[in-house]
Formats: sequence, structure tokens, C-alpha cells
Amino acid sequence: MKIINRIMVSSVLLVFLSLAFLLTAISIIFLLSPGDPGKELLDKDVFHVADMLDEFDASARDWDSLNTRLGQYSYKLLVIDDDNVAFSSLSDSQGSIINSLKALELEQSTLAGRVQEITFAAVEKGAYSIFAVGGRTENTNVRSGFLQWFLIFGLMFITVILLLSQLFTRKMVWRILSPLNALADGAKRIENGDLSKPIVYTGKDEFASVCTAFNHMQEHLMHEREKTAAYERARRDLITGISHDLRTPLTSVKGYIKGLRDGVANTPEKREQYLSIAYEKACDIDVLMEKLFYFSNLETGNLPLSLNREDLGDFARRFAENIGDELEHKNIKMTVDVTSLPHPVEIDAEQMRRVLLNLTENAIKYAKVGTLALRISIWCEGGMEHLLFADNGQGVPEEHLPMLFERFWRGGEASPDSRPSSPGSGLGLYIVKYIVEAHGGFVTAENNNGLQIKISLPCRKEENS
Repeated sequence: MKIINRIMVSSVLLVFLSLAFLLTAISIIFLLSPGDPGKELLDKDVFHVADMLDEFDASARDWDSLNTRLGQYSYKLLVIDDDNVAFSSLSDSQGSIINSLKALELEQSTLAGRVQEITFAAVEKGAYSIFAVGGRTENTNVRSGFLQWFLIFGLMFITVILLLSQLFTRKMVWRILSPLNALADGAKRIENGDLSKPIVYTGKDEFASVCTAFNHMQEHLMHEREKTAAYERARRDLITGISHDLRTPLTSVKGYIKGLRDGVANTPEKREQYLSIAYEKACDIDVLMEKLFYFSNLETGNLPLSLNREDLGDFARRFAENIGDELEHKNIKMTVDVTSLPHPVEIDAEQMRRVLLNLTENAIKYAKVGTLALRISIWCEGGMEHLLFADNGQGVPEEHLPMLFERFWRGGEASPDSRPSSPGSGLGLYIVKYIVEAHGGFVTAENNNGLQIKISLPCRKEENS
């Protein structure tokens, strides 16, 4: 059975049983009630009536006069002569009480009492049995008629309530099923790939939060789909860029090797020049392939860290010394500025060296300045060790700062004309961010007379011995 049918049937049964119980209870109470307020007065008057009957001269048979005198007490007269009704002021509807009154065994004394709901006085006068009947003779039929009409109107009332209940239930069911149907339609749209249309629900009940949560989920799915699509586009662009970046140095290597084989380099100086250029191009290929391999490990989560306690200042100085000769060959100067305090951190030295190396390569590739100067500054603040890597280049457009650490984003994309002169994989700074966050730190970038990238790592204080 459908939910709507269950609710409708349940509401009908509940209303019907409730009203039926109410009507039954009211009817029972009505039938068991003692009667109208005048009953006590009639019960008191019955003794006066009995005395009146006892004093009445039956031989006169002035029944009308007696009936009139009884009327002041709201009593009516019934006279029986040898089982025949000699006089009766009772209505036809009250004739059923005669048999009950005949069953009374009257003596030569006045009798006062009740038969069921009837208050009466009776006396034996010769051949006559005289009865004064009052109390409920008329009221009994009135109550019976009232009860009938009460039941009729009660049934009509039940019918009206049932109809109203059905209307209310249908409205309530519609209010329940309306958002459910909207949710079902939304789920079907999502199944078919349509994430553009949110659920519109103006109610203020519990379903409002459900629909809001559904819309948030739909927005999240849409954003994720957009990110996935952007990722796929970036990956396709990366493959295209890699093909171009590999082809250029590879073509150079092949060309210079062919020149050596064909004897174009016919002097020792030329042969040395050809070999040197071929070696540099092969190194470029190696660097690019290493980054791709490293990125693959990042994506699969296969990058375990081997953490050891290091002084961040000493680590930066060693890096500058190791790379100093290569930078000097390219007319690049690197300085390291470290405060006098120790700067203890727990790092994977090999991975953190890759961070500094990627920052250096990024500065060389995109700084676009005649004489490049690199500066590494280290200080402690707020329980964190901070490393600032700064260059004196042109910086990057402010709108591009939030995208610097995204995977596959290439600085050359800011100006399509610069791509040939600034090739790259778009992975260098993404790898930097990944490694720093794996160490429990974070990285930010800003423009300040060049590009400044700040790395913040948790400070590891020396344990007390």
C-alpha cells in the first residue's frame, strides 16, 4: 500500500473510532442520568397528590375536576374500573405504562412510588383504581426523541469530520510528498548528469533543511565535476606541453650527436662544445622526467617521509653552498639570512631540498630580470619556524597568486606569448605545497619587490634531558 493510502486509512479510522467512542459515552451518560431538575419537586409533591386521591370521593366520579386539581402538580389521572380504563388523561404514547400500573397490588391505603422512571400515587376506591401519574411520563418520550436526533446529528457530525479530515490529510500528504517528489526528480537529474537546476522549496519545516542539504550536495558535485574537467584539461595540456618540452631538448641532443658522428665538429673545441650542449639538454630531460615521476608518486600517495631533527638555518646554508657554483655560473647570487637563535625542525632532508630546488628553478624560469638575486631568510615566530624565499623579479599578477600552487598551472599561461621562453610542467610549486603540508606546515605567496614565498613549519624544541 502506498504511503498516501496508509495515511488516509489511518486518519479515517482514528477519527471514526474517536468520535464513535465520544458519541457512545455521551449516549450512555444521557441514558443513565437522573432526569430533569424538576424531578425532586415532583418527588415531594407525590405525597400531596396521594393525600388528594385519598380524600377524593370516587362515587362522584368527577374525574375531570380531579384531573384539573392534579394538573397543578404536573400529574395526570388514570382511573381503572375492573380492568377497564374509566378515565385517562395520558397521551397515547404513554399508554404503555398502564400495564405496569395494573401490576401493582393496591390495598385500601394510599400508595406512592415509582415504576421505572415514572413517579405515581395510587389509591383503591371501591371498584376503582385511581392513579396519579407524573414525573417522567412525558419526559421519557422527549428524551427518547432527543436521543434519536442526537444520534442523527452525531452521525452527520462524524461525516463532516471525516470529510474535513480527508481534506486535511490530503493537504498534509501533499506537503510531505511534494518535497519528496522534488528530491526524487533531483536525484534523477543528477543520475542523468544535469547538476544545473537546484530544488526550490519555500517551506519552513524539516524538509527545508533536507532540500538545502541536497542543493549543497548538488553544488559540491557540480564543483567537483568542474574541477575534474579542469584537471583533465590541464592533464591534456600537460601531455601536450611535455611532448613539446621533451621534443626540443631531445632534438637538440640528436642534432649535436649527429654533428659529432658526421664530423661537423672537426676541432677539439667544437667537439667539446657539442658534447657540453648535448649533456645540458639531456639534463633538462632528466629533470623533467624526475618531476613527472615524483608527481606520480604524490598522486598515488607513495611518498613516505623520513623525518629527522635538523636546524633549519644550517639546512638552508648547506643548500646554498651546494648549489652556489651552479648559480654563479648562471650569474645568480643567493644569500641566506638567519637569526642567531636555533631553529629546530623535524624534516625529511631530501624532500625539503627538493622544495628549495623547485623554488630556485621557478625563480630562474619566471623572474625575468637581468641579474637575478635570491634571498633565503629564516626566523621563529608564534611557535613556527618560517623560511622566506624571495627574488628580485617582476612578481606575478595578483589575480594569479591563488593559483601558483595548483597542479598543472604554468606561469607562462598568464601570457601565451611567454610560453616558448618559459616552458614548464606546472608541477614545481604544487610539489612544494604538497611536501610542506606533509610536514605539518603551510606555504603562502605574495608580491614584494619580487615574488616572496613563505614556508612555515612546526618548531620542534629540544627536549629537556
